[in-house]
Amino acid sequence: MKLIHLLTYLFALMPLTAQEVIPQGENSKQASKILSQVRYAYPQKTLNFRGEIRPRRIGFNMIPLNLSFNSQLIKFEFFKENNSKKEIDETISLDFSEDKINVLRSFESLTKEIKNDDLSNSIRGTDISYDDIVMRFLDWPDPVLLKVEKAKGGKAWKIRCANPNKTQLYSIVDVWVSQRSGAIVRMNAYNQKRRIIKSFEVDSIQQIKGDWFVETMIVRTYPVDAKSKPTSSFLKLVPKK
Repeated sequence: MKLIHLLTYLFALMPLTAQEVIPQGENSKQASKILSQVRYAYPQKTLNFRGEIRPRRIGFNMIPLNLSFNSQLIKFEFFKENNSKKEIDETISLDFSEDKINVLRSFESLTKEIKNDDLSNSIRGTDISYDDIVMRFLDWPDPVLLKVEKAKGGKAWKIRCANPNKTQLYSIVDVWVSQRSGAIVRMNAYNQKRRIIKSFEVDSIQQIKGDWFVETMIVRTYPVDAKSKPTSSFLKLVPKK
């Protein structure tokens, strides 16, 4: 079965499509069905956006980008010196054409595959990592539906995903999936000590030709120690005309 991951992220960057009501049943099966519907929510046609990432910390300027995605490929394009009037110097592609996701990074004409050990690395020095856009937690086994609670845009299923791989950065991920749209609207990631280390939350959405898409979202990185303050990056997307 081909596995299609949701961006939204990045982490997603996802269309907000209507979902069926999930019937009551065994908890893990219900949670798995909700997440599988999220996973397969990509459009067949290619959609193109212009965007910007604004790291909220001293010394970082706005980072412009191009984003395009469909059911087979998601592509991020960044510009030389973070100037949208200059040439593209970095491309990050998520390829879904095989049974597994392949992450490729092209920088200054050199292309390499991003392996699992490098997925925790930051993209362009922001709070967004490769792991955030790949969203491996969608494939972790035996997710648990914790409860239904209010999130951005109304009621949402809160689902907990536990990582079977103890060597990876994210040990537990809680996700909120909107009951109205079927999209992930919030995510909290925790390390093995149960400390929150990453979060994202959709701030606003936009409607394009009858479909709903993320417009703005904020991504936060939390320090391991309590001495430092969290950092954050603000993502905004607008459709290309």
